[in-house]
Amino acid sequence: MRGANPPRLVLRFAVATGIGLSLAAAAILLVVRHYNTVQAERGATAQARVLASAVLRGPLTAQDFARPVVGNRRERLDSLFRHRVLEEGVLLVNLFSANGSVTYSTDHRLIGLPIGRPDHLQEAVDGTIRGDVTTLSLQGQGRRKALRTYAPVAVPGNTGVVAIFQDYRPIAKAAQSTFLPVVGIFEAVLLLLFAALIPILRRVTVRMRRQMDEIERRAYYDELTTLPNRTLYRDRIEQALLAAQRDGHSATVMLLDVDRFKEINDALGHDVGDSLLSEIGKRLRGEIRASETLARLGGDEFGVLLPTGTVEEAVATASRLHAALEAPFSVRGLSLEVRASIGIAAYPQHGAELDALLQHGDVAMYLAKESHLSTAVYDANQDDNDAAKLALAGELRKAIENEELVLQYQPQAELETGRIVGVEALVRWQHPVRGFIPPNDFVPIAERMGLIKPLSRFVVATALRQCAAWDRAGLKLQISLNLTIPDLLDLELPDWIAALLVETGVAPAQVEVEITESTILADRFRVRQVLNRLNEMGIRLAIDDFGTGYSSLAYLKRLPVKAIKIDRSFVVDMCEDVGDATIVRSTVDLGRNLGLAVVAEGVETEKVWLALRELGCTLAQGYLIGKPMTAADLTALVEARSEPVLDSSVA
Repeated sequence: MRGANPPRLVLRFAVATGIGLSLAAAAILLVVRHYNTVQAERGATAQARVLASAVLRGPLTAQDFARPVVGNRRERLDSLFRHRVLEEGVLLVNLFSANGSVTYSTDHRLIGLPIGRPDHLQEAVDGTIRGDVTTLSLQGQGRRKALRTYAPVAVPGNTGVVAIFQDYRPIAKAAQSTFLPVVGIFEAVLLLLFAALIPILRRVTVRMRRQMDEIERRAYYDELTTLPNRTLYRDRIEQALLAAQRDGHSATVMLLDVDRFKEINDALGHDVGDSLLSEIGKRLRGEIRASETLARLGGDEFGVLLPTGTVEEAVATASRLHAALEAPFSVRGLSLEVRASIGIAAYPQHGAELDALLQHGDVAMYLAKESHLSTAVYDANQDDNDAAKLALAGELRKAIENEELVLQYQPQAELETGRIVGVEALVRWQHPVRGFIPPNDFVPIAERMGLIKPLSRFVVATALRQCAAWDRAGLKLQISLNLTIPDLLDLELPDWIAALLVETGVAPAQVEVEITESTILADRFRVRQVLNRLNEMGIRLAIDDFGTGYSSLAYLKRLPVKAIKIDRSFVVDMCEDVGDATIVRSTVDLGRNLGLAVVAEGVETEKVWLALRELGCTLAQGYLIGKPMTAADLTALVEARSEPVLDSSVA
């Protein structure tokens, strides 16, 4: 689970730094050594030049450089060089003629040999002193390293060239005497620098360890409850399945969902909901053994792994978890009762792979919730509906891609005049084999299978193109669109709709987006961003199913809402039910006072129509005006109701 070990990384860095510093130091020292050597050689060359110009200038004659020196003259030169030159650390001296042959040498064996280089000799005559390192083979002394210097000697009527070979040992010693202190100082500086790096590296190691721990915690643990998250839970299931396959034992997963948690969250707020989830996590953790895993998978869903547990052991564990949740929770002074539904799936009888076990545990959990059972074990015989939905999801994808879905439009009429001024676009699926499939059956599948974005974009594009067709026919209608949570979490949606409005020529003011409270609660920050951008474009916003949630008034204050739609559950029986009538009246008054349009859904009788008109409601939608219908049928209906009509005979 962990990445690279930070101490090892720091050690590698320290070693790499040390090697780098060492290489850099070696390079610098080589440069310094070379510099010192060059300086020492230049000093020796200068000394040789002094010898040539000061010591040899007077005693030597032009004849000494013209032909080989012999006899008494050679003896006098031997005495000269022995007493005045060779004692100065000089190993050998050669005199050269103009053609490069040796006319005299302190080593008589070299006299007469053409060993001088004409170019070096000419450079010396021209005043350029050249010194180079060579090796001599001296009689009785073996091979010796020497610095050879060609120097000019001014003699009457000519300039001769002498080669002076100086012993290299004093030169090397002089260079080393300068180099060693530099090495010592440099090594001391490097040691001090490395010593200064040690505490820094120690602090870096500690800091990196903390950062790695924090990264791992964020990657594998839930921030709210500090429990393992879905990623770590899946990883541990994989490890448990590998061990179960190897050792031949079972492994069991349990999925737990808090019942009616959304109602608590909506009614009391997310802060209370988060505190409650934290307390639930603490209680559940107390019932989990060290070898087992409790994880928060997201929202109000938890997972439990029994790495070697059987179904019977899982049922017993579920009983302990239910018992732990029985006592009321005290959260911010509120006493809250919590119940949970648990689904169980075991390896190998309910699945051999991780995803299959989790899916079957999820099916069992929803079975427990729908059947009002506390715990349910996966049963393949009860999973037929889930398999059918999976098949339906594949067909839905093809239906969206092939544009097999159709839109129907339910009219909205002014209560004052009866004139149809708007429609709500509703998607329909007429399956070639299954027949008519209600939106409530395939829209949730689209949300779970990641198909809601292409589905919604198909609906919006089709509706706006139809609206443009009505505009061209002279029918100016408001069109209402229903968007889901994934739609309003898509920050690219406003730009896409803006481009579509430009393409179709539909005015933004003709478009109304309907949202529900659950949509806003999904991610209030991002949803508000998207809604504000839509509002800035001129698109109207309406709250659908108003009155069925807990926080509608807060949304009216915070969001740029232009209309509210009263849920049909309050409208249908408002003339018979006093409570429904009170809710409708209060909602209409609230909308009028806030300057909002109020749309009543579920208007099915003329009596309800008249009652709503009396209250001052703005628009009506329901079977009295018309059921959802095709675009062609709606066009005919709008044309038939172009004049004010206030009785139910037009329904």
